[in-house]
Amino acid sequence: MTASAAARSPNAAHHDTRNGRYSDAFMNRMRQTGDPLADQVAAQLKRHLPSQMLDEVMARADSEGGVFQAFLDYSWTVPDWVDWDLIERARRVQLAFGQTRGVVLLVGGLAEGAGLNKASEVLAATGRFKPEKVIKRLYETGQMTHNSQAPNGLRPGGPGHRTIMEVRLLHAMVRRHLLNKGWDSAQFDHPINQEDMLFTIIEFNHLAVRGMARLGATLSREDREATHHFWRYVAYLNGVTDEFLTTSPEDEALAYDRIMEREHEIKPITVERVHELITGTAGRPPMYLPAGMMFELCATCLGEERARQYQLPRSRAWRAAIKLLTFNNRVQTRLHYRVPGLGRLFGACNFRLSRRMLTANIETEVEKRAFRCIA
Repeated sequence: MTASAAARSPNAAHHDTRNGRYSDAFMNRMRQTGDPLADQVAAQLKRHLPSQMLDEVMARADSEGGVFQAFLDYSWTVPDWVDWDLIERARRVQLAFGQTRGVVLLVGGLAEGAGLNKASEVLAATGRFKPEKVIKRLYETGQMTHNSQAPNGLRPGGPGHRTIMEVRLLHAMVRRHLLNKGWDSAQFDHPINQEDMLFTIIEFNHLAVRGMARLGATLSREDREATHHFWRYVAYLNGVTDEFLTTSPEDEALAYDRIMEREHEIKPITVERVHELITGTAGRPPMYLPAGMMFELCATCLGEERARQYQLPRSRAWRAAIKLLTFNNRVQTRLHYRVPGLGRLFGACNFRLSRRMLTANIETEVEKRAFRCIA
């Protein structure tokens, strides 16, 4: 059996878990590990907008070298395993299904992330559960994904590549800020640790692909492998350690299962946060979805068990509407795979819509943006 085939085998994955791949000892170590390289950089920076911090890193790399140059060298060195053809394939398929994918990330990603009680404490400590902060976070997240899905967006110097470097510095500065304020690592583990960082990638790929399938947009095996490869490279750029990078869609699903098994716990505050996230974003940009529809979409994307755990209010009317949406997505998915050129047409339209939405809702003065580029 080849290495890639072994990575795809459920038995191989189980063997890895029992022998240390996702053992408790390994996962505990990841929960106490931040991003050493970015943290060394942040320790020597003043707190600014992420775009300004990256400008400072570049300037000091020229004048001082040291850890600033090491950070740039890491970011600009493309690992041997990166396959640009796969990344291009993923870029196109993600854009082609951009609207469905966006809905899944909005309703599913927000709720599932809130269920990780230790990780969500970082958001609570930085006020990121407040409705206005949630909307701001949605646009910033949209900016990162939009830039990453631009043509050549992830290549060194591309708009997505720069934005991910800015995100990495932002996370390092948040870690420094919380630790300096007396963050309780014994109770909540290291802030924005390796497991938290990997789970963010899992939200963008595994949970997005799963939620799309539950809404009728099931990707082919080849496309699932491509999107995994795309987000694996994003994880690398964002500082996820090599030993924690997942090796296949199945390995990513196993990592998700282990994280949920260990960290997911339904508490009253969990239910409260999920409900606040949905009601706080309902009827507002970028999706303008009614609260009832968002709750039903969330239940569909996450599954009935999670819907019961989160005590999501249900509606027969919205459930019927979601069934129609799912049927429509199945039809569009069949057309995507059977009509040559249709996916590229949808992708181009979705990219333009995304850009229009971002430019209308993000700071117009480039120097005042958290993340500089809008591709």
